[in-house]
Amino acid sequence: MKKFIASLVAVFVLLCCVCLGIGLGTDYQRVDTVYFNEVVQCLDNGILPDKLVYDFAVVDSNGKIKLSTLEVEEMSLQTRLSKAYAEGDVVMVYGEGKIIFYLKSRERFYSMRNTLIWITAVSFVVIAIVMGVGCWLIYLRTIKPFDKLRNFACEVAKGNLDSPLILDKHLTFGAFGEAFDIMRNNLRESRIAERNEMLEKRRLLQEIGHEIKTPLASIKAIAECGIAVSGDSGYGVICDKVSVIDSMVNDFYQKALEEDGQLNIFITKHSAENFKLLISESDYNGKVSFGDIPNCNVLYDKIRMTQIVDNIIANSYKYADTEIKVDFMLEDNMLKVKFKDFGKGVEAEQLSYIMERFYRGERTAEKVGQGLGLNICRKLILRMGGEMSCFNENGFVVELKLPTYNNY
Repeated sequence: MKKFIASLVAVFVLLCCVCLGIGLGTDYQRVDTVYFNEVVQCLDNGILPDKLVYDFAVVDSNGKIKLSTLEVEEMSLQTRLSKAYAEGDVVMVYGEGKIIFYLKSRERFYSMRNTLIWITAVSFVVIAIVMGVGCWLIYLRTIKPFDKLRNFACEVAKGNLDSPLILDKHLTFGAFGEAFDIMRNNLRESRIAERNEMLEKRRLLQEIGHEIKTPLASIKAIAECGIAVSGDSGYGVICDKVSVIDSMVNDFYQKALEEDGQLNIFITKHSAENFKLLISESDYNGKVSFGDIPNCNVLYDKIRMTQIVDNIIANSYKYADTEIKVDFMLEDNMLKVKFKDFGKGVEAEQLSYIMERFYRGERTAEKVGQGLGLNICRKLILRMGGEMSCFNENGFVVELKLPTYNNY
């Protein structure tokens, strides 16, 4: 870049010198004083000069024209001299009279002015062309590659790592462009490797979950048989622990399916009464009470909604162990369903994190769980076109908003 700018400056200075040389070397029709003496000598010898550089006239002391190279009107000597002085002509004493050389100063002035204007105009045009070419080269070598580099950086920031950056390495940012493109390729390869690794981990998690559930079912069946045959409380402990492990495996398995995009959603139409019945079937402690139910149809996936409601009610019994009030309300073509318990609620500073993956509140430390339930529920609700929120209202509240049939 430094060499390029130095070359432009050198060309500019050279052009300025050339223009200045032309201006100084141009003949601006200087007054030839030697010619005046040659005319006087020729007149003294009684002859005319060989060449006529300036017109002249010889006037006697009375103002009479004795010799003239051009036609002039008759006037007094004083008037003629005054006119000659006014027009910038040269007056010389010759004998008893005068010799007036007509220099045509006005014409010479305009001629020199026009010559100077042309030289200046041509100089500016040449310099402007050179500067324009220089600016165009600067644009091609610097500004345009920089714009490409900036757009490339924006695309990389958006996560687009498939578009290469093509720059001439001899340009100003050519070396940077090559380095950035290498960085893009490395990032792309790292992202592909990371994606493959995550997919492999999810597949492994799914396989482990599937494989664990088979022996768990066998253990639980044997424990239930033991309870039926002997009534030993130890078999009950085994059943409880198997249920805890099965719940943990289900949560991780569902999370892996959801992240892998394999958790399918099939939305169908259901009445609000059917939704109430679904909630009642999930109430294994019989402590759920209902408010008024509007007459409307709701859109959701029954299997996934059962999973959501089971999780909400189980969490309420696990952490609050109180009655649960379920209220329904129509709002903006959405059915709002509010699950409210009457426990201590959640600390205010923890509410914004309660639905994050693996997050568990301080009051849940002694309870078994993985912090995945509400996170899975929220993602399922969003995929069904609804919303989910949690807040405190004299207890802990989970609020679902589901689209009604009139919304489609």
